[in-house]
Amino acid sequence: MQVPKKITPDCLKDTIVEIRFSVNIPRELMSGYVLTVLSPLDFSFVPGQVSPGSFGFNISLGQNQQVGFDVGNVPGFFLRDKVRIQLLDDVIVFNCLEDNYIGWDLYIQTIKEVITVLRSKELIKLFNRVSVRYISEFKNIVIFKNIKGTINIENTGLKLDNSFIRLADESQNIKTFVVITNRGKRVAAHTRDIIEASLVDINVFENFNPTSDIGMLTERLDVVHSKQKEVFFGLISESFLTTLNPEY
Repeated sequence: MQVPKKITPDCLKDTIVEIRFSVNIPRELMSGYVLTVLSPLDFSFVPGQVSPGSFGFNISLGQNQQVGFDVGNVPGFFLRDKVRIQLLDDVIVFNCLEDNYIGWDLYIQTIKEVITVLRSKELIKLFNRVSVRYISEFKNIVIFKNIKGTINIENTGLKLDNSFIRLADESQNIKTFVVITNRGKRVAAHTRDIIEASLVDINVFENFNPTSDIGMLTERLDVVHSKQKEVFFGLISESFLTTLNPEY
């Protein structure tokens, strides 16, 4: 299957990359040490407030039902240009600001730059897991009609609006989880308008033996990211893909 290099617009709501690690210093001191290391790289620390494109949002699926998308709640994050970093216990989380995805090539360069300096300063000891979770949002789209396969319950008298399905796959040591939300509703963060949209949430992760090898780490990130793309483009129909202006 030929996978597009990009689509326009990219429709990405969240672009979360997580790296699990072990540390050489007490966790309660980690943020302070990281700030001293990342400041020369032009990262600033934003304490205890929400920036544009904040982590997490909720989709309403009808009365008293919501699907939440969240990667944690900590009292601050590091920010440079369009990339944000958070430290959550034994995980470092990267995310591009909402509607500001910088593309994988630049994204992985930024991630490698940060991880390399944290490792060189011995703030991180070993890595043992990577994950890539991208959430795509399609406003006013019935996503169940635009994926491969058939979901048809019309004869039952039920409707597919405001519903979601979960899919999972394990291939070798890579696990993939997919949540497809059909025509959910959420409140826009800035305008408070009600937005109706479908979501495709793909989370791919891999566990491996602890390593300090940055080259091996970035290689596994590339593999997991490629898997995420393959799943996304393998899921949606050819006719729907055409509307997304794919570039190869």
